[in-house]
Amino acid sequence: MGLFETAKKDSQVGVDFLPDGIAVAQVQAGSKSPGRILRSEFVPADGQDAQLEALKLWVQKNGLQKTPCVCIVADDDCDVYQVERPEVEEDEMIQALTWKIKDLINYDVGHAVIDSYPMPLSNKNKQQQVGVVAAREAVIRKYVDSIKSSTMKLSALDIHELVRANLQIVQRSGEQSLALLSLTSSNGLLSIYHDTDLYVSREFKIGIDQLEQVTADDESVFDSLLLELQRSLDYFESFYGLGSVTNLRIFPQLKVTEKMAMYLQNLTNFDIEFIAFAADDAGPGLDMHCFHAYCAALRGISL
Repeated sequence: MGLFETAKKDSQVGVDFLPDGIAVAQVQAGSKSPGRILRSEFVPADGQDAQLEALKLWVQKNGLQKTPCVCIVADDDCDVYQVERPEVEEDEMIQALTWKIKDLINYDVGHAVIDSYPMPLSNKNKQQQVGVVAAREAVIRKYVDSIKSSTMKLSALDIHELVRANLQIVQRSGEQSLALLSLTSSNGLLSIYHDTDLYVSREFKIGIDQLEQVTADDESVFDSLLLELQRSLDYFESFYGLGSVTNLRIFPQLKVTEKMAMYLQNLTNFDIEFIAFAADDAGPGLDMHCFHAYCAALRGISL
């Protein structure tokens, strides 16, 4: 970017590099209809080089050069740990956390990029916890170079666990507790929030492909999913002491996830709703693959 050039401020893009392609979403920024979906698209591409080329073509096709972009680091490219907060000053925190996790990662900590985020205090355990994100420096450099090569302006790198908090349903949840379940073809990710803060994040190997195997005679996959949900909710209730979670929001809404929701409703007291991004006069809908790309694009936007 030249010295006097500025990034376009009227929108922001979220990019999610997935195993089989790239998911991209562009949302409105500024004071006019903030968060409105302008476009979302999943572009199939296999391998890093093909995905970068696909991103370049998408940016060029839609004239999004210099547009601010939030890029998600793939789950396989970073590790997230929850550890006790070191008793050090804030300016010494990263160094202390680096020392704390050096035996948890399988590469030289000197080649790692470390960042952290605070975890809420527990009513029952006053020891402050922090979330620590670690990734290889060379891997992070590739993400930075990829966005730069696409001609967009990198605003931030983020992770799946954290971008979901940008959603309006989380930001406007007030002092309530809220569980958010999203499903991909092979995985599920559950987040539990209270008063907009993230308390629990849990990934499990149950996705849409597994749900589609459910029959009237064999609902064991639904049972397994319910068990995963209950374990996370029990941990939230026992560790934080903030009561039970009854609000469950699910994405995406498909026939198979509707069937799953009915099963959960029959066995729990959840207030279940699907997160909807309907195509209407306010803008296009959201491609199923682009949920986290959309969440990333909302970063820093006041809804």
